[in-house]
Amino acid sequence: MVQILLKATLVTALVVALSQIFSFSIRLASGQPFTAFVFLMNSIMPVLTGFPISVYIFIQNAKLKKTTDDLTEANRLLQIRADTDSMTGLLNRNAFLDMIKQLNKTSRQSALLVIDADNFKNINDVYGHQAGDKALTAIVDALRMPLRQNDIIGRIGGEEFAVFLPDTEIKPALKIAEQLRYAVESIEFHPVEGQDYPLSISIGLTLSAPTYTTSQLMRMADQSLYQAKANGRNQIVVNQEGLVSKTNSCNNTDAA
Repeated sequence: MVQILLKATLVTALVVALSQIFSFSIRLASGQPFTAFVFLMNSIMPVLTGFPISVYIFIQNAKLKKTTDDLTEANRLLQIRADTDSMTGLLNRNAFLDMIKQLNKTSRQSALLVIDADNFKNINDVYGHQAGDKALTAIVDALRMPLRQNDIIGRIGGEEFAVFLPDTEIKPALKIAEQLRYAVESIEFHPVEGQDYPLSISIGLTLSAPTYTTSQLMRMADQSLYQAKANGRNQIVVNQEGLVSKTNSCNNTDAA
């Protein structure tokens, strides 16, 4: 409110000054004297009318700005909710696919990893959905750790995730994939107190190029993921231009 009063005072002072200058110029041109009464009237009238009007206008502008800011923030939160998986805080499937579609156009070569939590249905069936949610949260926390600042991660299904590695060739992509696999394998998960349950993930990896569509990338990565699960889970399978090659959890990723 203090700022509004200061602004209104400055505007009123400017109006008074302009009124005095205008009145003085008119009277000087017409040969009429510029009396003290004229000076007083040129000062009082703008103050009596201009100051309250200025205060009112500034108050309305402040209210309008607050309303606009509130609407902008509400729209931002709605957009976040529309793009985010509510349980994990990751991008949801649609938001993830939209983002990699844009990033893939500008990346010389990238990598897409599709990740599935192994035997996850068993956790829900044996220990309940609360334990399943706890396992998913632990897996997400583990998956976040090895990723670089520009890497994109999303939840694209119930227990399925995807990671897009922009401007990444096969060796660093394999290294990150192995770090992800190992991070999940290292989780100490207790579905109930005093009982351990091993967690692991299977990863399908495919290289990308600007000429590939999002559908092609997902199909190739899904093929690799299917092969990883068929081979016994807890491993990485690479699909490079349609050629599937296995890299299991014991392999040295730098040599792959």
